Amino acid sequence: GEGEGEGEGEGGEGGEGGEGGEGGVDPAAAAKDPALYLSALDIIRAHYLAGEAMLDVEGGRQAGGEMFAHPISEVYIDLEPVFEAQGAASFMDEMTEAVDLALSDAPVDEVKAAVRKVYAAIDATAEKAPSSDKSAAAIEAALMADMLDRAAKQYDAATGPNGSEEAWIDGYGFWKVAEQRAATLKPSLGEEHEGLAGELAKAEELFAKAYASVEKPEEAPVDTGSLLAASSRISLKTSSF
Repeated sequence: GEGEGEGEGEGGEGGEGGEGGEGGVDPAAAAKDPALYLSALDIIRAHYLAGEAMLDVEGGRQAGGEMFAHPISEVYIDLEPVFEAQGAASFMDEMTEAVDLALSDAPVDEVKAAVRKVYAAIDATAEKAPSSDKSAAAIEAALMADMLDRAAKQYDAATGPNGSEEAWIDGYGFWKVAEQRAATLKPSLGEEHEGLAGELAKAEELFAKAYASVEKPEEAPVDTGSLLAASSRISLKTSSF
């Protein structure tokens, strides 16, 4: 529930990042760095993509609603002053509405309409990202690498001896955002980034197989080590931008 998410975020941030892909974002740094600012929004979007997928799973409403709630306490509350200082409108109400509808008996279509409003608010907030001398492709590459890293760590956490459904669903969301970022990045990769394009094609195939469903399977579809290694190779290649 919510209290659990809050306790985790306090005091234990270093440990939190180490334990899975769930580390937070430093608001002061996000105010200056577009990649960090946007990564906070990516974490929120990941939870919504995963929660939305859970709405289509038999009995998945509760888990979906929890996914919508988590980023409010884990990310949004700390970052809201940064978003507002950049001129973005608050979207706390949009998220709260999605949570309330998901956890009530509202028709799925209504819940999904509320989720679409959250995506629109995330997009509008992203437009207000701080400027920097990094190229758009460099920022896109950094964001994609971060999401792949988080997805791989969550997969590791989810498939380990104490693996939870929640870690799996989180990881699925991170992968889905990474996939979106990759689709935007790929057309801009010229010859000088041929190595990255090659690694990316392999990583996408691997992650798509790993996270074929938002529902955690009985057996891990791919070896955790190969996902972590693929994500590390992407991080190395993207750092050359």
